Parts: sequence; structure tokens; C-alpha cells
Amino acid sequence: MGTEMVTVILFGGLIILLTIGVPVVFALSSISILVAFILGGSNDLFIVATTTYRQITDYGLMSIPLFLLMGNFLLHSGISDRLFKALNQWLSGVRGGLAIVSVGVCVALAMCGGFGPGILMMGLIAVPAMLHHKYDKSLALGSVMAGGVLGEIIPPSIIMIIFAYISRVSIGRLFFGGAIPGFITAFMYVLYISTRCYFQPHLAPKTTQVTNWKEKMIALKEIILPAMLIFLVLGAIFFGVATPSEAAGVGATGSCLICIIYRKLTVKVMLDACLETMKISGMALWILVAATLFGVVYTMAGAQSLVMEMVQGAELNRWVIFAAMQFILLIFGAFMDDYAVITICAPIFMPVAVFLGFDPIWFSIIFILNMQVAYLTPPFGWALILMKGVAPPEIHTKDIWRSIPPFVAIQLLVLVLTMLFPQLALWLPEKMM
Repeated sequence: MGTEMVTVILFGGLIILLTIGVPVVFALSSISILVAFILGGSNDLFIVATTTYRQITDYGLMSIPLFLLMGNFLLHSGISDRLFKALNQWLSGVRGGLAIVSVGVCVALAMCGGFGPGILMMGLIAVPAMLHHKYDKSLALGSVMAGGVLGEIIPPSIIMIIFAYISRVSIGRLFFGGAIPGFITAFMYVLYISTRCYFQPHLAPKTTQVTNWKEKMIALKEIILPAMLIFLVLGAIFFGVATPSEAAGVGATGSCLICIIYRKLTVKVMLDACLETMKISGMALWILVAATLFGVVYTMAGAQSLVMEMVQGAELNRWVIFAAMQFILLIFGAFMDDYAVITICAPIFMPVAVFLGFDPIWFSIIFILNMQVAYLTPPFGWALILMKGVAPPEIHTKDIWRSIPPFVAIQLLVLVLTMLFPQLALWLPEKMM
């Protein structure tokens, strides 16, 4: 069977299975096993066992459950509520302050546990508070969802770890490559909220809470320990003191100690944190196994040579090919889960990008920034789905969809800026020890 036919079967079958609702891991593994059997019969099925064993015994994958455990312990320590109250103390009386606080808390939660916790926690805490203070629905919903998806690009991001393993790039460099674009995005959210509330004050009435400096300092005291832990973990990776897996182990241990110090560690909290960690890391692990199997089967069929021949034969400017890849990612991201997009596109796009002379870390960050946009765009945007699950009953799907255009525009602007100025993604990785 020719490589072209294998390509059609693999990707056509995968897209069909995903379209009809088959989970990513089952779609990837089933179509890979089918093609492996077609190519080499039962003998080639041995690759399924070897690929699975190689992936599940990879020491580097320990960073996934450990970072997840760190995030879960910190969330159970009450960090989201503490951060919201602390930042609100400092921004009380500022127009749009609650929306700005929501973005700030989401940034902190992104550095703890990825994109989901920010939307879930702030959807339960901040959105009702903003609606109670007569904030505009779109501003309240949009600020929380946009802040929440920063967990895709701000380290330690689980999706970055998965991308790194599929694309064979450094996890640590990928972490810090995303830091500056992530914080620029957060800053632009805050700038947008502040500017709009200044010119349209009715969108965000001032809160009447009055605080003194003593209360503000006491509020900050509450979040010192989690902040120190997060920067210790990321600093250890940046300065080369520890690998991502080792730093994640320190983070998990430290977050457990913080739970003890805050008197939040109970048997229930321990069980809930471990159970949630097992569920998400189990899902991520099997997706990685299935994605690797998919890539191995496609490589066996001569995929890389086919792709390179197509790129060479096209005789197009490399930026035209680059732009086409970004367009494909944006379209796929609007209709598919980010795991599916990464497993389909990363094994193909990354070799092409390297062949065309693009820096792999820079291209990886551009890829993940696209996934961040995908999380916020209908109809499949996970941020929209999560918000609908936790929003007050009076919030409808149309309210959620209407809230995202300005924030998507900001994300696309940061995406373009990172394309035009690669050092935004490369400066910190180049400084790593």
C-alpha cells in the first residue's frame, strides 16, 4: 500500500471517528492498529506493545501527575479564594477591579494547575460577585474565560508537556518560551478591561469596599507561601537545578505541606486530590501512548519523506506554508479538542517547520498559542463549555458566546506579535542554564 493511501486511511479515518464523537484515545489507537495490521499483518501488531511499554516507562512523564497533584493540593488549600480576596482588597474602588482581579487569579491558578481550574473556580467565585455588583455580563464572563485559558501557555502547562513529548522538544524550554507571550496576553486583557471601563463606566460600577493598608498587607500575607512555592519550582527548572520531573516532585510535596499549614489537609482532600490527579494523568498518558503509536505507524509508511516531497514540490515561500499551517490549526481548533489537534498536526507540522528553517521552540509556542485561541472559540471551545457548567442559571449560551470576541482579538494580536518578534518566545529559553 502506498504512503498516499495510508495517509488517506489514517487521517480520514481519524477525522471521521472524532467527528462522530469517538474519544481521542480510542480513535487514535483503533485507526493506528488497523493500519499497522493492513501494512504488516499480525507481526506488525507487536509495535503496539513496544510503543505502549516505552511510553508508560518514560521517567519524564512523571511530571504530568506530579504537576497535577501540586495544582490539586494548592486548589484544595483555598488559594483561589485567598487570591480573590487579597487582590480585591488592593483593587477595591477601581472601576473594573473585579474583572482585573479575576484575570490575576486566573494567571496564578494557571501557574498551579493549568487552564481548567481558573475557569471553574472563578466561574463559581468571581462571576456571581461581578453580576451582584451590576457588571456587564459579557465583561464578567469574558474576563474569566480569557484568563482561564492562559493555563495553556503559562507554565507549568500540561498541554505543553504532551506537545513536548509528541514533538520531541525540551519541556523546560517550552515552559519558559510560553511565559512572556502568556504574561503579555494577561497584561493586554487588563489594559482592555481598564480602558473599556474608563470610557464605558456603566459596564463595571465601582465597589464600595473600603480597605486600609494594614488590611491590604494582611491579605497579601495569605498568599506568600503558594507564591514562593510556584516560583521555587519554576526557578529550579530555569536555573538548571532540577529537571521538570524533579521540580514537579518538589512542588507536589510543597503544596501538600501548604495544605497542612493552612489546616486544609483532610482524608477527603487527600483522596479527592489523588483521584483527580489519577483521572487526568491517566487520560493524558493514554493519549500520549495512542498519539505515539499513530506517529510510529505513519512513519513506518514513509510519511516524513512524502511530506517533505510535497513541501519541496510546492515551491512556495516558507511563510506561505507557515501561514497555511496556522490557518489549519485555527480551523481544526474550532471544531476539535486540542489533544486531537496536537496528535494530528504536531507530528506533521514540526518536521516541516524544522525543514523550513523555523526554530522548533518558537514554532511550538505559536502552535500552543493557536490552541489557546481554540479553547475560546465556538463551537467546541472548552472554556465556553466549562463556563456554561458553572455559570449562574440566568447565563445562557448566547451570553457566553457574545463575551469572547474582544478577548479572542487580543489572543490573535499576541499570536501575530510572537510571529513578528520571535524573541518574545525565545529570550527566556536562551537564558536557561
